[in-house]
Amino acid sequence: MLTQAIPRRPFEPARQAIRRSVLRHHIRSLLAGKSERLTIDLADRGVDPAALLIEAKSTIFSNGLLHERLVSAVRQPSVANHVIDGLGSRDALVRSRCARIAGAFQMEEAVPWIAPLLWAKESVVRVAAARALGRIAGVRSADALLMAIQRLGPRPVLIVALARSAPDLYLETVLSRRQPRAVQPAVAIAAGLRGRRTAVAPIMAQMGTGSSRLRTAGNRALGWIGAPAAIPVLVESLEHQDWRVRASAAKALGAVKGFEPGSQMFACAMDRNTRVRKAAKNALRKSGHTTRYFAGLD
Repeated sequence: MLTQAIPRRPFEPARQAIRRSVLRHHIRSLLAGKSERLTIDLADRGVDPAALLIEAKSTIFSNGLLHERLVSAVRQPSVANHVIDGLGSRDALVRSRCARIAGAFQMEEAVPWIAPLLWAKESVVRVAAARALGRIAGVRSADALLMAIQRLGPRPVLIVALARSAPDLYLETVLSRRQPRAVQPAVAIAAGLRGRRTAVAPIMAQMGTGSSRLRTAGNRALGWIGAPAAIPVLVESLEHQDWRVRASAAKALGAVKGFEPGSQMFACAMDRNTRVRKAAKNALRKSGHTTRYFAGLD
Protein backbone atom coordinates (compact mmCIF):
# COMPACT_ATOMS: atom_id res chain seq x y z
CA MET A 1 0.00 0.00 0.00
CA LEU A 2 1.39 3.34 -1.06
CA THR A 3 1.46 6.14 1.45
CA GLN A 4 1.79 9.81 0.67
CA ALA A 5 5.12 11.32 1.72
CA ILE A 6 4.80 13.68 4.65
CA PRO A 7 7.06 16.77 4.62
CA ARG A 8 9.63 16.85 7.37
CA ARG A 9 8.56 20.33 8.50
CA PRO A 10 4.93 20.73 7.42
CA PHE A 11 4.37 23.79 9.62
CA GLU A 12 7.44 25.73 8.45
CA PRO A 13 5.52 28.09 6.11
CA ALA A 14 3.18 28.97 8.97
CA ARG A 15 6.13 29.59 11.30
CA GLN A 16 7.77 31.88 8.75
CA ALA A 17 4.52 33.80 8.29
CA ILE A 18 4.25 34.29 12.04
CA ARG A 19 7.86 35.50 12.27
CA ARG A 20 7.29 37.95 9.43
CA SER A 21 4.20 39.21 11.22
CA VAL A 22 6.17 39.65 14.43
CA LEU A 23 8.88 41.65 12.65
CA ARG A 24 6.28 43.82 10.92
CA HIS A 25 4.69 44.51 14.30
CA HIS A 26 8.11 45.38 15.73
CA ILE A 27 8.71 47.89 12.90
CA ARG A 28 5.24 49.41 13.38
CA SER A 29 5.90 49.78 17.10
CA LEU A 30 9.13 51.55 16.22
CA LEU A 31 7.27 53.93 13.91
CA ALA A 32 4.65 54.57 16.57
CA GLY A 33 7.33 55.53 19.08
CA LYS A 34 6.61 52.55 21.35
CA SER A 35 10.06 51.11 20.73
CA GLU A 36 13.36 52.89 20.24
CA ARG A 37 15.69 50.06 19.23
CA LEU A 38 15.50 48.06 16.02
CA THR A 39 16.34 44.38 16.31
CA ILE A 40 16.81 42.34 13.12
CA ASP A 41 18.47 39.09 12.13
CA LEU A 42 20.13 39.54 8.74
CA ALA A 43 20.95 35.83 8.48
CA ASP A 44 17.39 34.60 9.04
CA ARG A 45 16.60 32.25 6.14
CA GLY A 46 12.85 32.45 6.61
CA VAL A 47 12.35 36.20 7.07
CA ASP A 48 13.87 38.94 4.94
CA PRO A 49 14.34 41.98 7.21
CA ALA A 50 15.61 44.08 4.29
CA ALA A 51 12.36 43.57 2.38
CA LEU A 52 10.23 44.49 5.39
CA LEU A 53 12.28 47.60 6.18
CA ILE A 54 12.12 48.76 2.55
CA GLU A 55 8.40 48.00 2.50
CA ALA A 56 7.84 50.13 5.61
CA LYS A 57 9.96 52.97 4.21
CA SER A 58 8.00 53.01 0.94
CA THR A 59 4.66 53.43 2.72
CA ILE A 60 5.48 56.52 4.77
CA PHE A 61 5.97 60.17 3.83
CA SER A 62 9.62 60.82 3.03
CA ASN A 63 9.85 64.04 5.07
CA GLY A 64 7.58 63.07 7.92
CA LEU A 65 8.13 62.06 11.53
CA LEU A 66 7.64 58.34 10.84
CA HIS A 67 10.32 58.42 8.16
CA GLU A 68 12.69 60.18 10.54
CA ARG A 69 12.09 57.55 13.23
CA LEU A 70 12.75 54.68 10.86
CA VAL A 71 15.91 56.21 9.41
CA SER A 72 17.21 57.04 12.89
CA ALA A 73 16.61 53.47 14.02
CA VAL A 74 18.49 52.01 11.05
CA ARG A 75 21.34 54.49 11.46
CA GLN A 76 21.88 53.67 15.12
CA PRO A 77 25.44 52.32 15.55
CA SER A 78 24.15 48.94 16.68
CA VAL A 79 22.24 48.47 13.42
CA ALA A 80 24.40 50.45 10.96
CA ASN A 81 27.58 48.67 12.04
CA HIS A 82 25.78 45.36 11.76
CA VAL A 83 24.78 46.21 8.18
CA ILE A 84 28.29 47.33 7.20
CA ASP A 85 29.85 44.25 8.78
CA GLY A 86 27.37 42.12 6.85
CA LEU A 87 28.66 43.49 3.56
CA GLY A 88 31.81 41.46 4.18
CA SER A 89 29.98 38.28 5.16
CA ARG A 90 30.73 34.97 3.44
CA ASP A 91 26.99 34.45 3.11
CA ALA A 92 25.71 35.86 -0.21
CA LEU A 93 22.22 36.25 1.25
CA VAL A 94 23.50 38.46 4.06
CA ARG A 95 25.63 40.57 1.70
CA SER A 96 22.72 41.19 -0.65
CA ARG A 97 20.38 42.10 2.20
CA CYS A 98 22.90 44.50 3.69
CA ALA A 99 23.46 46.14 0.31
CA ARG A 100 19.71 46.60 -0.14
CA ILE A 101 19.35 48.18 3.30
CA ALA A 102 22.35 50.46 2.77
CA GLY A 103 20.94 51.59 -0.55
CA ALA A 104 17.38 52.13 0.64
CA PHE A 105 18.57 54.23 3.57
CA GLN A 106 21.32 55.98 1.56
CA MET A 107 24.17 54.96 3.84
CA GLU A 108 26.98 56.77 2.03
CA GLU A 109 29.53 55.56 4.55
CA ALA A 110 28.94 52.03 3.22
CA VAL A 111 30.02 52.83 -0.37
CA PRO A 112 33.63 51.56 0.05
CA TRP A 113 32.27 48.19 1.22
CA ILE A 114 29.51 47.99 -1.41
CA ALA A 115 31.75 48.78 -4.40
CA PRO A 116 33.74 45.48 -4.25
CA LEU A 117 30.45 43.56 -4.33
CA LEU A 118 30.02 44.60 -7.98
CA TRP A 119 32.53 41.82 -8.76
CA ALA A 120 30.91 39.18 -6.56
CA LYS A 121 30.41 35.68 -7.96
CA GLU A 122 26.72 35.67 -7.05
CA SER A 123 24.44 37.64 -9.37
CA VAL A 124 22.04 38.49 -6.54
CA VAL A 125 24.90 40.26 -4.73
CA ARG A 126 26.08 42.11 -7.85
CA VAL A 127 22.60 43.37 -8.66
CA ALA A 128 21.93 44.44 -5.06
CA ALA A 129 25.25 46.31 -4.95
CA ALA A 130 24.63 48.14 -8.23
CA ARG A 131 21.13 49.20 -7.23
CA ALA A 132 22.37 50.28 -3.80
CA LEU A 133 25.02 52.56 -5.32
CA GLY A 134 22.40 53.99 -7.64
CA ARG A 135 20.18 54.90 -4.69
CA ILE A 136 23.01 56.26 -2.54
CA ALA A 137 24.24 58.40 -5.45
CA GLY A 138 27.14 60.85 -5.36
CA VAL A 139 30.58 60.95 -6.94
CA ARG A 140 31.96 57.93 -5.07
CA SER A 141 29.05 55.75 -6.13
CA ALA A 142 29.28 56.92 -9.74
CA ASP A 143 33.05 56.35 -9.82
CA ALA A 144 32.60 52.79 -8.53
CA LEU A 145 29.95 52.05 -11.17
CA LEU A 146 32.07 53.57 -13.92
CA MET A 147 35.02 51.37 -12.92
CA ALA A 148 32.75 48.31 -12.91
CA ILE A 149 31.54 49.14 -16.43
CA GLN A 150 35.14 49.47 -17.57
CA ARG A 151 36.03 46.06 -16.16
CA LEU A 152 32.82 44.10 -16.70
CA GLY A 153 31.34 45.80 -19.76
CA PRO A 154 28.17 47.85 -20.27
CA ARG A 155 25.73 45.72 -18.32
CA PRO A 156 22.20 47.19 -18.11
CA VAL A 157 22.01 47.13 -14.31
CA LEU A 158 25.26 49.11 -14.08
CA ILE A 159 24.18 51.67 -16.69
CA VAL A 160 20.82 52.27 -15.01
CA ALA A 161 22.52 52.64 -11.63
CA LEU A 162 25.06 55.07 -13.12
CA ALA A 163 22.27 57.17 -14.62
CA ARG A 164 20.61 57.33 -11.22
CA SER A 165 23.71 57.98 -9.14
CA ALA A 166 25.61 60.52 -11.24
CA PRO A 167 25.64 64.08 -9.87
CA ASP A 168 24.94 67.05 -12.14
CA LEU A 169 27.47 67.43 -14.98
CA TYR A 170 29.24 64.20 -13.97
CA LEU A 171 28.21 62.34 -17.12
CA GLU A 172 28.97 65.35 -19.30
CA THR A 173 32.46 65.58 -17.83
CA VAL A 174 33.12 61.89 -18.49
CA LEU A 175 31.84 62.21 -22.06
CA SER A 176 34.11 65.19 -22.67
CA ARG A 177 37.30 63.25 -22.04
CA ARG A 178 38.81 60.21 -23.67
CA GLN A 179 37.49 56.94 -22.26
CA PRO A 180 37.86 53.22 -22.99
CA ARG A 181 35.55 51.97 -25.72
CA ALA A 182 33.40 50.01 -23.29
CA VAL A 183 32.75 53.11 -21.19
CA GLN A 184 31.76 55.64 -23.89
CA PRO A 185 28.53 53.96 -25.08
CA ALA A 186 27.46 53.18 -21.51
CA VAL A 187 27.88 56.76 -20.36
CA ALA A 188 26.03 58.06 -23.43
CA ILE A 189 23.13 55.71 -22.65
CA ALA A 190 23.15 56.82 -18.99
CA ALA A 191 23.00 60.47 -20.06
CA GLY A 192 20.11 59.64 -22.37
CA LEU A 193 18.23 57.90 -19.58
CA ARG A 194 18.67 61.01 -17.47
CA GLY A 195 17.42 63.22 -20.33
CA ARG A 196 20.43 65.50 -19.91
CA ARG A 197 20.29 68.18 -22.62
CA THR A 198 23.70 69.41 -21.47
CA ALA A 199 25.05 66.05 -22.66
CA VAL A 200 23.94 66.54 -26.29
CA ALA A 201 27.11 68.34 -27.44
CA PRO A 202 29.55 65.88 -25.78
CA ILE A 203 27.62 62.90 -27.17
CA MET A 204 27.69 64.30 -30.69
CA ALA A 205 31.41 65.05 -30.39
CA GLN A 206 32.13 61.47 -29.31
CA MET A 207 30.01 60.07 -32.14
CA GLY A 208 32.04 61.91 -34.75
CA THR A 209 35.10 59.74 -34.14
CA GLY A 210 33.55 56.76 -32.40
CA SER A 211 32.79 53.20 -33.35
CA SER A 212 29.49 51.88 -34.72
CA ARG A 213 28.62 50.75 -31.22
CA LEU A 214 29.11 54.26 -29.87
CA ARG A 215 27.13 55.80 -32.72
CA THR A 216 24.25 53.41 -32.03
CA ALA A 217 24.30 54.22 -28.31
CA GLY A 218 24.63 57.94 -29.05
CA ASN A 219 21.64 57.84 -31.42
CA ARG A 220 19.51 56.14 -28.78
CA ALA A 221 20.55 58.65 -26.14
CA LEU A 222 19.87 61.65 -28.38
CA GLY A 223 16.46 60.25 -29.18
CA TRP A 224 15.57 59.91 -25.51
CA ILE A 225 16.74 63.45 -24.86
CA GLY A 226 14.79 64.68 -27.89
CA ALA A 227 17.07 67.62 -28.67
CA PRO A 228 16.43 69.30 -32.07
CA ALA A 229 20.12 70.29 -32.16
CA ALA A 230 20.96 66.63 -32.73
CA ILE A 231 18.90 66.29 -35.92
CA PRO A 232 21.82 66.83 -38.38
CA VAL A 233 23.93 64.15 -36.68
CA LEU A 234 21.02 61.72 -36.60
CA VAL A 235 20.20 62.34 -40.27
CA GLU A 236 23.84 61.65 -41.13
CA SER A 237 23.59 58.33 -39.28
CA LEU A 238 20.72 57.27 -41.54
CA GLU A 239 23.32 56.64 -44.24
CA HIS A 240 25.74 54.66 -42.08
CA GLN A 241 26.83 51.25 -43.34
CA ASP A 242 25.89 49.50 -40.08
CA TRP A 243 22.16 48.70 -39.96
CA ARG A 244 22.13 49.12 -36.16
CA VAL A 245 23.26 52.72 -36.54
CA ARG A 246 20.63 53.37 -39.21
CA ALA A 247 17.84 51.79 -37.16
CA SER A 248 18.74 53.65 -33.98
CA ALA A 249 18.94 56.96 -35.88
CA ALA A 250 15.55 56.45 -37.51
CA LYS A 251 13.97 55.57 -34.17
CA ALA A 252 15.59 58.58 -32.50
CA LEU A 253 14.43 61.01 -35.17
CA GLY A 254 10.89 59.79 -34.68
CA ALA A 255 11.11 61.01 -31.08
CA VAL A 256 12.46 64.49 -31.90
CA LYS A 257 9.76 67.12 -32.24
CA GLY A 258 9.95 69.30 -35.30
CA PHE A 259 11.84 66.79 -37.43
CA GLU A 260 10.99 66.98 -41.13
CA PRO A 261 11.96 63.74 -42.91
CA GLY A 262 13.87 63.93 -46.16
CA SER A 263 15.22 61.54 -48.74
CA GLN A 264 17.45 59.74 -46.21
CA MET A 265 14.48 58.70 -44.08
CA PHE A 266 12.43 57.59 -47.08
CA ALA A 267 15.42 55.57 -48.25
CA CYS A 268 15.54 53.85 -44.87
CA ALA A 269 11.83 53.02 -45.24
CA MET A 270 12.91 50.82 -48.19
CA ASP A 271 16.09 49.56 -46.53
CA ARG A 272 17.17 45.97 -47.05
CA ASN A 273 17.12 45.40 -43.29
CA THR A 274 13.72 44.72 -41.71
CA ARG A 275 14.45 46.57 -38.47
CA VAL A 276 15.63 49.67 -40.30
CA ARG A 277 12.48 49.69 -42.44
CA LYS A 278 10.26 49.29 -39.39
CA ALA A 279 12.02 52.09 -37.47
CA ALA A 280 11.83 54.44 -40.47
CA LYS A 281 8.14 53.75 -41.10
CA ASN A 282 7.31 54.38 -37.44
CA ALA A 283 9.26 57.65 -37.55
CA LEU A 284 7.40 58.75 -40.68
CA ARG A 285 4.06 57.95 -39.09
CA LYS A 286 4.95 59.96 -35.99
CA SER A 287 5.93 62.93 -38.14
CA GLY A 288 2.59 62.77 -39.96
CA HIS A 289 3.96 61.94 -43.41
CA THR A 290 1.24 59.62 -44.67
CA THR A 291 1.87 60.40 -48.30
CA ARG A 292 0.86 58.19 -51.19
CA TYR A 293 4.52 57.24 -51.56
CA PHE A 294 4.72 56.06 -47.98
CA ALA A 295 1.34 54.31 -48.12
CA GLY A 296 2.63 52.14 -50.92
CA LEU A 297 5.48 50.71 -48.83
CA ASP A 298 5.23 47.18 -47.46
